[in-house]
Amino acid sequence: MGLFRDLSQLPETAKGGVLVIGNFDGVHKGHQAVLSRALEKAQEIEGDRKTEVTVLVFDPHPRQYFAPHAPSLRLTRLETRARLLEQYGATNIVALTFNKNMAEMSAEDFIQKIIIESFDARAVCIGHDFHFGKNRAGTPDMLKTAGDMHGFDVLFIAAVSPDNAGERPYSSTAIRECLTRGEISQATNLLGDYWRLEADVQQGDQRGRTIDFPTANLSLKDYHLPLFGVYAVTIEMLNGSFGGQKFTGVANLGIRPSFETEAPRLEVFIFDFDGDIYGDTLSVGLVDFIRPEQQFDNLDALKAQIARDVQSAREVLASL
Repeated sequence: MGLFRDLSQLPETAKGGVLVIGNFDGVHKGHQAVLSRALEKAQEIEGDRKTEVTVLVFDPHPRQYFAPHAPSLRLTRLETRARLLEQYGATNIVALTFNKNMAEMSAEDFIQKIIIESFDARAVCIGHDFHFGKNRAGTPDMLKTAGDMHGFDVLFIAAVSPDNAGERPYSSTAIRECLTRGEISQATNLLGDYWRLEADVQQGDQRGRTIDFPTANLSLKDYHLPLFGVYAVTIEMLNGSFGGQKFTGVANLGIRPSFETEAPRLEVFIFDFDGDIYGDTLSVGLVDFIRPEQQFDNLDALKAQIARDVQSAREVLASL
């Protein structure tokens, strides 16, 4: 994967290509449209060598820098975004650290130092609401003027909406709202895929094993929190002994009120699997919302409900 955290790491082949700038949180269908247009532009200007498409993102999200104590709104972690962007055709993904220096960089300096000197971009592709530089002073019109002066094209991609008339454009905000309400199929339609949480399996209290439903425990730290409850899910093992293998399952997302757990987490019961995956990274996709999280008076009641949840999830997942 061509993921770079510093401009000094950028290969020479990335220069003189098409630069796409944005946060791409979720890499939803609107983001995919921006990237598709960038790929078309790369083909239009291709000469003696392949014109590469490079995506520039910021990590952490500028919103997190300016409001570090606010709840996280992140849909996808950086590695996930990079993998998805590569899947949709990007050659290089550059993740610049959004820090004090970046926050105070003027719009003029951003154009000169980043777009011109670092990338020598032939074309810059941005979404319709893109702003840049200190206090978001840089506007699409300002970028277009700079492009005319310095010899790079600027492509503005209008907001993309679903085919159904009257629906909101694809956006990360709309996806977060769907997840918050437990509207998983709507979120899937906006993303073009299941919303996936990727995290390492942590050591849990192993209560699941005592009731015959062992779970893989994943932290929800730094993620936007969907509606607490039980979900039918897909699971992909991203590394470890089972790397590349895919499974289905049922997961509880929340604070486990029956056990008075404070920190939200995702507990995944993987169907037809029995293996040691502690420390491995899982990608868990939410397929459907089954029920809200609830508290039980005793373990027998909890076990009986989990058995019903497993049956419900298997029925949902049977059509995949």
